[in-house]
Amino acid sequence: MKIIRAIFFILGFGVIAYSAFAADQIKTTEHLVGSSDVSLITATSTGFSFYVGDNLSGTDPVKSLYFTISGVYTGNGTLGATINSDAATLQSFTLPDVGSTPTPFELIYKDPINKINPQSAGAYNYVLDVAPSGITVYGLGIKMTESHRYAPPACVDGSPSNEKVKTTTHFVGSSDVSLSTATSTGFSFYIGDNLSGITNPVKSLYFTISGVYTSGGGATIGAKINGDTATLQTFNFPSVGPTPTPFELIYKDPTNKINPQSAGNYNYILDLNLVGILVYNLGVTMTESHQYKPPPCAGMPAFGDLTSAVFDSTGSADGAGYNSVMWKGTLGGPGVNEGKVKFQFSASDASTGPWTYIGGDLCSSGDWFDATTPGTPVELKGEACQTAWNNKQYFRYKVRICSNNCTDAGTYTPTVEDVVVNWAP
Repeated sequence: MKIIRAIFFILGFGVIAYSAFAADQIKTTEHLVGSSDVSLITATSTGFSFYVGDNLSGTDPVKSLYFTISGVYTGNGTLGATINSDAATLQSFTLPDVGSTPTPFELIYKDPINKINPQSAGAYNYVLDVAPSGITVYGLGIKMTESHRYAPPACVDGSPSNEKVKTTTHFVGSSDVSLSTATSTGFSFYIGDNLSGITNPVKSLYFTISGVYTSGGGATIGAKINGDTATLQTFNFPSVGPTPTPFELIYKDPTNKINPQSAGNYNYILDLNLVGILVYNLGVTMTESHQYKPPPCAGMPAFGDLTSAVFDSTGSADGAGYNSVMWKGTLGGPGVNEGKVKFQFSASDASTGPWTYIGGDLCSSGDWFDATTPGTPVELKGEACQTAWNNKQYFRYKVRICSNNCTDAGTYTPTVEDVVVNWAP
């Protein structure tokens, strides 16, 4: 008695669909908190919201949450940050004395008590308080980045009732020449998700505008969309004279002009008006986060077939008698009991065939051997089958992996890792 082992992995059919989504996962989203187009010397408060649509899992599912606060400053002092005016959330950042020299800064604020810590899906509203002291801040911009643990649905997309949030970043434009006057850049972005039935699905959308500038007094950059003055924000820049100074500002259209309500391709124009300023290496990106309804689970295919390579049983023309076939792996689904695995067998005197695959009680091309349980050999029986196979040197098999009953589609499939054929010379 001899055994031939044939090991294979099926990727195209998706037999590992269940195991790939069994464990909890981590998702990161980014949200605009606020920006200012005027210089600030006193405290300012900005209300913001964010939405979590996933099934949150475990204790304290928010694993990371922080704010990036950036801009340009002059002076010598501190910048304090709190959430909902709660003194327990205060962090006060000391900024070095730069006098009257405009200096870019970026700091990361992490609430020390984890005040923002949702335990379930939903919309959450907060207020971020920023208090400059002894400094003047220009072009203030604030973003929040959070990562949360969640239990994924049974299939990749899940149920439409389990709405989700997705963050995407899009290139808007750049310039390799210095700019001192108005410039307009057309751009487009595509949303392929189902936004139907969701009120104001775009939850966050802002532009990051960066470069290096020189200027005298009264320098500004104005930003608007599609020439619409209602969308205008004009950012004041401190005078830096001929000293090249990096900058980054966040532009948020105050009217939410970009607010698609359905999937599709959207085209806009971003207009920048430069006054009293010379900008080098201008770059602009757009970041948006939208809430959407994932499509329903469509199910796996009803079945998928794989044909093995050619195996030489005895190495001689005498051939072999074929006894049984067995598979190793698991059935599908949470209960590891969904789907079926079946086999057909073929043998030939020549490695080139011909190959006629038959199986089951009828030993016909329309019948299969049912291999109900992994690790249990299935006898290759039937007089007609034995006549077709015995004393043949070469053999092959077909395996059919079914997501349900091999006729109707199911949600999960078995995972076949190893096939064992038993034969005797």
